[in-house]
Amino acid sequence: MNRKLLILSTGFALFSMFFGSGNLVFPITVGQQSEGHFLLAALGILLTGVVVPLLGVLGMMLYKGSIKNFFSSLGGVGTFVFSFGALALMGPFGVLARCFTVAHGAVEGLLPSLPLVVTSFVFCLAIYLTTIKKNTVIPMLGSILTPLLLTAIAAIAFFAFQGDAPVAVVMHKVGGWNAFKNGFFQGYQTMDLLAAFFFSVFVIQHLQSAKKQETTEKGYLKIFLQSAGLGGGVLAAVYTVLVVLGHKYAPSLSSLAPQEMLRHIAGQTLGSMAAPCLCVLIVLACFTTAIVLASLFSDFLQKEVLKGKVNHHVSMIITLAIGFSVSTLGFSGIARFLGPVLEVVYPALIMLTLVNIAHKFWGVKNSHWPVTLTFVARLCMAI
Repeated sequence: MNRKLLILSTGFALFSMFFGSGNLVFPITVGQQSEGHFLLAALGILLTGVVVPLLGVLGMMLYKGSIKNFFSSLGGVGTFVFSFGALALMGPFGVLARCFTVAHGAVEGLLPSLPLVVTSFVFCLAIYLTTIKKNTVIPMLGSILTPLLLTAIAAIAFFAFQGDAPVAVVMHKVGGWNAFKNGFFQGYQTMDLLAAFFFSVFVIQHLQSAKKQETTEKGYLKIFLQSAGLGGGVLAAVYTVLVVLGHKYAPSLSSLAPQEMLRHIAGQTLGSMAAPCLCVLIVLACFTTAIVLASLFSDFLQKEVLKGKVNHHVSMIITLAIGFSVSTLGFSGIARFLGPVLEVVYPALIMLTLVNIAHKFWGVKNSHWPVTLTFVARLCMAI
């Protein structure tokens, strides 16, 4: 593969890996809550929502995509506990359930009286039938949806910045530092560092073709860094646009749930005909993301936790039943549950990533102590 084409394809693969349904929500809320300090708020979410996940992919690349080797400093038990906990948070106890609520927020634009439990149940049934039949349309559908969503966001931004939407009044009671911190911690909610640990193997496999052209690891790393600059740059641009939109439309968003904000902005900018199209795109994006997350947790549950004592059908039903139950908390309820957990766990995972990268680059001792101390310190602060 041509070097430039490899960089281009890898960069957009990185972008697609991190650009999920939930990522359409948090940047808007960050902008809506920034009270005028939207650039500082954007910087905060860019650090934890873009830079940190890309460091996670870099770390996994240095460890050849092996979860076992990357977390070897935590020991066998620690690796198992982390894997189960991370997949549970990305799966039925977190992002999977959140996909149901984000999809429902979009569906409400078309069917205002439809209850959340109905949307969640239909999603669970569709996921079960799709995974049982091993539908090969889903990967292709996911690759089509990303450019369509990008096009929709670009159209919303273009007409929003051309229009005369009410601009949020700068309120001095919330300073720039608080806006930055809010963006920084909201970036945890994207959970893209966790996604990097498990999904980066696909990007790494794609990058292996570079070895045919590059004879050194330095050249291989250079291709990744250029790809990360491209993918991360596009992701940062999208986040920044969404933060600015959240700030610009803040007065009209104050009474809306987070998952309804993008739909509202679309209606204000694209009109009554275009907004439903965006709703359909969001629902399909949530669906494709949910299938991947449900399958990952279901497979781990069947093979590693239950040791093959149940078949794939049963483990998938268990996964979806948990996801359905958690989804009834609603988007904000799930965020309130995940927020404290992520604020304790995320700093430790960032520290682990930095230690592993330092170990590979500069020979720093690969020890669990920096990670353990970071976790304990953050836990004590939370208590």
